[in-house]
Amino acid sequence: MFARPSASRVDRSWDFERGAVRMGRWETVLQTGPYLTVIGLAALWALGEILQTFRSDIRRALRSGWSGLFIGAHVLFVLALYALARRLQLLPGDPWLLAVAVGIGGPVLLRAQINLLQPLDPNVGQAVSLSLADLYGRFQRFCRDQIDQHLVSERIRLLEQAMQLPVELLEERVRLYGHASLLHSPEEIEGYLTRLRERFEGKERALYMASYLMAQVGYDFLQREIRRLQGKPQ
Repeated sequence: MFARPSASRVDRSWDFERGAVRMGRWETVLQTGPYLTVIGLAALWALGEILQTFRSDIRRALRSGWSGLFIGAHVLFVLALYALARRLQLLPGDPWLLAVAVGIGGPVLLRAQINLLQPLDPNVGQAVSLSLADLYGRFQRFCRDQIDQHLVSERIRLLEQAMQLPVELLEERVRLYGHASLLHSPEEIEGYLTRLRERFEGKERALYMASYLMAQVGYDFLQREIRRLQGKPQ
């Protein structure tokens, strides 16, 4: 007959296994955490540029595949810099600090011009430089134009619907925006409406007011207002 293991021995074995599992999870966090930090910082930087450019229609802009390409290119570039820095053993004892430094400095480097060779005497010749800013600017403009083309067709249809509404209703919405906004005074908005009345009539004036609301408050707001004024369910 074999002796059965005591309860205390079984408990110690179980505690050891749970401790090993926790240790394995902690090692996984230590290994992947810096990479996730780099990815997060790079993605936030690219996301900030998209938010700044398409703030009036951010939800649909982020649904565009070109936004994903723009953010993904950012992340891949900064990840490559981080892998290179790890390879060169920069800050070998603190991968988290290196991840933060690369995550913040990488996007800055992407927008900079690097002099590869600078003559001691300026009269001898010009510096040999690598303009990452120029390459990045072209890529940024390309993605921005593609996102804009993705959005423009639905925005045109929404403006066409707004032009069918009575001008007085749109003028009322613009005036309400002036009273609700913390950035624009009612007097400023009233001056804008006065200039529109002096220069445009009918549907053309409705177009300018609808596009103003779309730019200032957003696509979703204008869409909800049009549906409400038309009596459609939102």
